[in-house]
This record gives sequence, C-alpha cells and structure tokens, in this order.
Amino acid sequence: MVRTKEELQALYDKFDRDVASYSRIMRSLLAIDQLFNVIVWNGSQDETISSHIGRKIVAGKANWFEIRLCKFLHRFEDNHCRKSLGE
Repeated sequence: MVRTKEELQALYDKFDRDVASYSRIMRSLLAIDQLFNVIVWNGSQDETISSHIGRKIVAGKANWFEIRLCKFLHRFEDNHCRKSLGE
C-alpha cells in the first residue's frame, strides 16, 4: 500500500501530537498493553486490551473474565472499556 504525501503528513502529525501529549512512561505502558492484546487476546497490535474487550462486550461475545476485567477497570474510570473503543 502506497500512501499519499497528505496521508503520510497526517500520520507524522499524529505521531508528533502523541509524543507531545503523553509521557514516555505512558507511551511505554500503552505499548505493553497493545503487546498483551496481541499475545493474550490474539488482537490487533494497534488496539488496547480495553478497546478489544469493549468491542467484544458490545457484540455480546465477551467471556466472564473479560466482563469482570472491565468491571474492575470501571472502578478507576467510568465505562473504561466503552470509552477506550478505537484505542
């Protein structure tokens, strides 16, 4: 797939915004989250565990552990898994 100059510039701008918005520690934690999404849940490398499970809950395909995990995360942020959709 070949991207246009505009598409590449949009990606570069997003990368720059992410680096400016998040600390190195937060970006590292996000990368670890995405790594475990691939290893444990066989999910996309571009998606967090919360987003992956959130999509499964919306589709009615989440198992009991995934539902419990989202309930646990709900203690720290209301509707965390739903809010993280697309991350």
